Amino acid sequence: MEEVVDDRSRVFLKSTRLALRDGQLSNGEKRILVKLSHALRLGDDEPLRIYDSILAKNTESIHGDSIEVSEMRLVYGQVLEAMLIHTDRSEEVLEQIAYLRKMFGIEDSEHRAIARSLDRNLEEIVHRSFIDEFRMHLRDSVDRVGQIFDSVKILARKE
Repeated sequence: MEEVVDDRSRVFLKSTRLALRDGQLSNGEKRILVKLSHALRLGDDEPLRIYDSILAKNTESIHGDSIEVSEMRLVYGQVLEAMLIHTDRSEEVLEQIAYLRKMFGIEDSEHRAIARSLDRNLEEIVHRSFIDEFRMHLRDSVDRVGQIFDSVKILARKE
């Protein structure tokens, strides 16, 4: 298993770098990164500072507070929920989720448990008329993220 990334700023940096690998951010990738920055409780200026450092190819000074394993699971659940409700679930967005899962060291059983927790809380998350559609997207996304997860490698660039 790869090493867990437990630095809030480094998690955001690596996620942003992945999203920018094609040179642009889709709307779905932007939404995921915004949700991730909020869930990680980054400072107001931190996401822009990280983004600018990526563009300047100067990321060695990017370090932040550590994140506990239990909070990683909460962050992952919040980002997964945001993906299901607010994005198009494109391949790029699903790769973002799988990459976050890999950085946090979330095994398949934990991933499925988080998805089950989202399913149990559906009525609080979405309007009743969307529950069946949401459940279908949740099942599809959990399976697809699992497939992508197996092929994702954490970027280990010299930083």
